[in-house]
Amino acid sequence: MRASISICFLVVVLLTACNNRLTESVRPQNTNGKAEILEVTTDLTKNAGWWVVPEDATTMTIHVKAKNIETVLFWIAPAGTETWGERELIGYDIEEDNGWSLTWNFGSRAFHDRIYIQALGSDGTTQDNETMGVTSE
Repeated sequence: MRASISICFLVVVLLTACNNRLTESVRPQNTNGKAEILEVTTDLTKNAGWWVVPEDATTMTIHVKAKNIETVLFWIAPAGTETWGERELIGYDIEEDNGWSLTWNFGSRAFHDRIYIQALGSDGTTQDNETMGVTSE
């Protein structure tokens, strides 16, 4: 039993090492520095530090200006402390061609949440994060 677990572990380690090596050879080299979010905007209005979702809205679009980025992840979690474990990935963007953005169709959801924007650096090691509070009207 221990031998089969050891062999499985060894296979996982070898596959991970091979995958990392392949990723490093394909990943564009970053010559400009660390991942950096410059600005986060949305199509909602802002009031007292919160982005407000109108009663009749069913979608929102979030735009991110950033540099040295390969991927942007968009997470939502309830407002409050220690809620990161309750987060949900609501989307991601891997194409900078049209700018970093997410249009999210959330339906009839009520909000009092935080949306976390997590920008992963094109250097493969750095990241930057921004948080926006979102609440229902």
